[in-house]
Amino acid sequence: MEVLNSVQYFDGLQAGPQSALLHISEAGFSLQVGPIWNAGAPVLYFPKVECSYQKADHQLIVFLNKKTGAYFTVDTHDPTAVAIIQLLQPVEKSFATSLFKLNAFSLLLIVLLLFSGVYWGIATVVPWAGLKIIKPETETELGEKMHEAMMGDASVDRRKTALVQSFANSLELSKVYPIKITVVKNQEVNAYAIPGGNIVVYTGILRTMQSPDELAALLGHEAAHITERHSLRSVLRSAATGLMISVIFNDVSGILSILVENAEGLRSMQFSRSMEENADEVGMKVLVKNKINPLAMKQLMQTLKENAPEMPSVLSFMSTHPATDDRIKHAETFAIPYKNSSFAANPLRDSIWRELK
Repeated sequence: MEVLNSVQYFDGLQAGPQSALLHISEAGFSLQVGPIWNAGAPVLYFPKVECSYQKADHQLIVFLNKKTGAYFTVDTHDPTAVAIIQLLQPVEKSFATSLFKLNAFSLLLIVLLLFSGVYWGIATVVPWAGLKIIKPETETELGEKMHEAMMGDASVDRRKTALVQSFANSLELSKVYPIKITVVKNQEVNAYAIPGGNIVVYTGILRTMQSPDELAALLGHEAAHITERHSLRSVLRSAATGLMISVIFNDVSGILSILVENAEGLRSMQFSRSMEENADEVGMKVLVKNKINPLAMKQLMQTLKENAPEMPSVLSFMSTHPATDDRIKHAETFAIPYKNSSFAANPLRDSIWRELK
């Protein structure tokens, strides 16, 4: 055994120190009392996990065992003191060093988790802040730019647009946003709401509906996505990362272009279940306010569901506004208080409906 140095050993029993020889290993300290190492004499071993040190004047005091109070001292200028401190001092491993020791799968998982956390944070904060900052007037202006960009390659049915606009005007759809209708010639069964007041309706879904009340339910539902700001929230969420970058660089034009570009996603935007149920409920309140049976919302969903096999393979409205059994039951429950109410037909809306069909 290689003896590194002599030390002064206090066993905690005797008042004075004893000369001892010290050997340092990776696991701890070995001590033998006496001036010369004797291979046959007892060796005291102290694991490093039980040891600690303290500097006092020019002495390094190494506490060997908390229970016995044993310790030894060595001069702080002695090379042995440096070795002891290195052994007992916690090794501070850098985060980067630890990462590089991980396997490729663990590294990839950590990276994905980090990016997911950052994206979730941005996707949560940006819509929340945007809804606070963007006023309805600004939202309407922004929505007009979105609508203009989205209608660039669309084939607008101007006659049916005028008819459905008149139909919408006969309903009280919103007190905040100017509801504007655009009917697009497209066999796809679809309709969607743009922030600020524009509603786009495809001729495919008009052909599918069976009554003017169903059209009122559709417009009420889409108007609710606007008045409840679901559309704006969804656009902000889908554009969150780009918006954050533009804000950091104070790029105002970039912010507008990002929002307009992301408006394209409204064609196939999927709202959360809570948003859909909220839009149904607000839409049914609109129906009641306009003297229309709220069960029209249930009839609309059932019509779309029942006719699904006969419709085009890409059934956009059913995929983005799923007519689930839960939503149908929700509509039935909402309508219960109104089962004995009277709902009169509206001659103007009936006339417009006949022209549409």
